[in-house]
Amino acid sequence: MDERLLNRVFNEAAASEQALQSAKRRKESKDSAEKGADDANLDTSAPMQASDAIKRILSAKKEKDWFRLLELAPPEMDALGRTVWDVPSAEVSKAYRRLSVLVHPDKNPGPEAREAFECLNEAHRLLRSRGQLEEVLKEHADSARKRKEAAEAAATPEERVVLYAAKKDAAKELQKREGESFQAEIVRQMREKQLAAKRKREIRSSYRREEEEQDEFAATVEEEKAERAASAVKKPAAKKRGGKPSIIF
Repeated sequence: MDERLLNRVFNEAAASEQALQSAKRRKESKDSAEKGADDANLDTSAPMQASDAIKRILSAKKEKDWFRLLELAPPEMDALGRTVWDVPSAEVSKAYRRLSVLVHPDKNPGPEAREAFECLNEAHRLLRSRGQLEEVLKEHADSARKRKEAAEAAATPEERVVLYAAKKDAAKELQKREGESFQAEIVRQMREKQLAAKRKREIRSSYRREEEEQDEFAATVEEEKAERAASAVKKPAAKKRGGKPSIIF
């Protein structure tokens, strides 16, 4: 690829990312200034206390916000309008272990701690199960869309131009990747079918060989039986011919 084209692509990507981050920071700053929730007033510089964690977990459970419950990044909406979440399962388990140790009922007596611990288990199970995660993402599609729209609305006109161009480029790239992925999947399925057909042919050929060997063995056994029967018939006749000799005068 031409070096100038590469520089242009990199510069556009960097500009779009900078614009989006700038818009997000303004949106977050505005939200934090207007938000009057309890967790906005907590001292984030100090280690989280068990009581604070329990309150946050129970509050997130009421809204079924499993991502906030485990203090993980929320889902986002990609350029094609789909809800995506790229946090690996290992990070989900790591967040679960950290919080479960903090709010464990053995360390925190009371019904709230036990309820918070059960909520952690449920969130961990939902976000690690691929099928259940897809359902959770569907439920959070609207909130992901609203977050994206709010971030775009907080952008300046210049940033919006960059964001719009980046969105179009990202959509084209996603469609291209999906097309390539679809073709690769078709090729993979065709190869699997070919291998399966080959295995079936090999199995049928193996069965044929076994049948032929069995038939050959059965024929050999029959031949041996026939030979033994023929030998048994010949022996008495030989004895009869070889009886007591007659005396000749």
